[in-house]
Amino acid sequence: MICAYKNGNCNGMPYASMTSQRGMLVIYDNGNCNGFPFWSMKKSARFCEVYPNGNCNGIPVGYFKYGSRGTEFYPNGNGNGFPVYYFEFKGREAAIYDNGNGNGFPKWSARQKGRITEFYSNGNCNGIPELSVNGADDLHEVLEFLFYLFIYGFRA
Repeated sequence: MICAYKNGNCNGMPYASMTSQRGMLVIYDNGNCNGFPFWSMKKSARFCEVYPNGNCNGIPVGYFKYGSRGTEFYPNGNGNGFPVYYFEFKGREAAIYDNGNGNGFPKWSARQKGRITEFYSNGNCNGIPELSVNGADDLHEVLEFLFYLFIYGFRA
């Protein structure tokens, strides 16, 4: 289980959690994976489809496409058109651009330290992290989790 905290040190009660269930990732708006999930993700080696429910049924509302340089996000379920966000990974750090091509300055950044990932509202991992996630080994998975919680504005 991955838990998100609204501070940079994973103290207190988590406000969201994600778990893997039957081959999909399921996101809850609490720290204990109880109740009804509000997002689910179906992943493959090349993409991740995002659904607004806990069972990956219906039409996906978001689409992450994995490439050799980074990850693109499309606000539709099929990855057609132009991406609107771009994730660039450099080791255990990531820069998130609010354009689909990774040009210019990143708007957000994340740094992974062991199983804790710190999220910053700047592109350089400086200052005090605004959000922290505990329990994840994969930085890509953490950013997909944080994307819907924090960046895309569905839950904050």
